[in-house]
Amino acid sequence: MKSWQADGDGAACSMLAEEADMLATLGRQVLGLHRAVIDRTAVESDPVMARLYPDAYEDAADAAEFRRFASGDIAYARMQSMTRMVVDLESALPTEEGGDVVRIEVDAEGADAWLRALGEVRLVLHVRTGQDRAELPDDVTDDDIAQLRDVIDWVGFVQGTLLEALDGRMQG
Repeated sequence: MKSWQADGDGAACSMLAEEADMLATLGRQVLGLHRAVIDRTAVESDPVMARLYPDAYEDAADAAEFRRFASGDIAYARMQSMTRMVVDLESALPTEEGGDVVRIEVDAEGADAWLRALGEVRLVLHVRTGQDRAELPDDVTDDDIAQLRDVIDWVGFVQGTLLEALDGRMQG
């Protein structure tokens, strides 16, 4: 991937089609987590859910009440940002063989959605790779975790260069 560059009121970048597809897949997986919150099927004991939807109050009853009333709205708003990123990526993917590089262009609103979505993808991956080995499925190897950490670094690059492009646009 080439770093994001300021482009009008937004930003643009080029990335390999495989990178765009991987990021879209990660985004769809996070969308599934938010959908589970809306459907009230989320596993509250999941460390990822605890980070995405932390208790708003120290008192357990107050936290549960807040979660009951607010989590759906929070999940819906997060789904909008994640969906924007996934749709941007999927619409840039080549429809036939031969397209190795895709160009992604986002306006200011899209860039905002991307920053939020990328942060959530990173958070989910950080939690998963930092979990106690006993909490992970038996077939997850140390190599798998190392590869996920490389993906976390790459997603951090995507997010960081987007932020830099937007910051440069605002200062320039």
